Amino acid sequence: MRGWVGLVAAALVLAGSGCSNDNGQAPASSTTIAPTTTTAPPNAAIIRVEQDVANEYRQGLARVDGGWIFSTNNAFFRTDDQLVEQARLLPAIPDDWAAQGYNHIGDIDVAGGVLYAPFEKDDKEAGEQAMARYDAETLAFIDAFPVAQHHSSFVTVDPETMIAYSQDYFGGDALLRYDISGDGWVPLEPLQLSTYVDRVQGADFGGGSIYLSADDAIDGVYRVDLETGEVTHLGSLGHIDGEAEGVDYAETADGDLHALTVDVASTPVRLVHLDLVAQ
Repeated sequence: MRGWVGLVAAALVLAGSGCSNDNGQAPASSTTIAPTTTTAPPNAAIIRVEQDVANEYRQGLARVDGGWIFSTNNAFFRTDDQLVEQARLLPAIPDDWAAQGYNHIGDIDVAGGVLYAPFEKDDKEAGEQAMARYDAETLAFIDAFPVAQHHSSFVTVDPETMIAYSQDYFGGDALLRYDISGDGWVPLEPLQLSTYVDRVQGADFGGGSIYLSADDAIDGVYRVDLETGEVTHLGSLGHIDGEAEGVDYAETADGDLHALTVDVASTPVRLVHLDLVAQ
């Protein structure tokens, strides 16, 4: 974590170029956000830089060595650190799962070379969604398992304990937990949260905590203590009129926490990088 403290002023001080990369796509443009001298609360998430990314990269986010994997409703895209696309899988939901009504992939995670992806279908009353696994390098489908959830907006995995976390509804006061160390997804006792977090779009395990991004009234970023369930509000993704999406914890040159937000006009899609700072 980085040691300076400050709040964000939404001032542009740097913008990237608009030329095309080798794939013929417009490269990501970046915006550096200048901090003010206002004292921040402990454990705040401070926007450091943001980048415009391809409009397809609008749902989920996961860090891999040397780059990123993005998801959209029915696709995966793997890029390098410069956001140059290296591979894509479209459609990503296999035909036999699509035939069961699954048509949406939420926020993803990568652990141990495996890409974990939540499958969701329009029927939110039946209480059955699914979790899938893919090879993080090739994006090849491995398998999927039904889970007793009404929604399936995200999944994240603790790579040491092999406990996976998700949420039953689109927001709530508990995180579902699964033991995935064996062949399936074995339900464990949910983790009760200290407060209700609404419209959770993404989550990621990191540093012994779970970080949440929410499309709530402030496009908030939250940390969940896995020992106590205590929820700490860390800040905002800064585009509250748009839609917050997936989030990933990874200490990179651009920041510690990274999240997607979709502009209110549906474009641009921004990859927002935040520093986690403490007094």
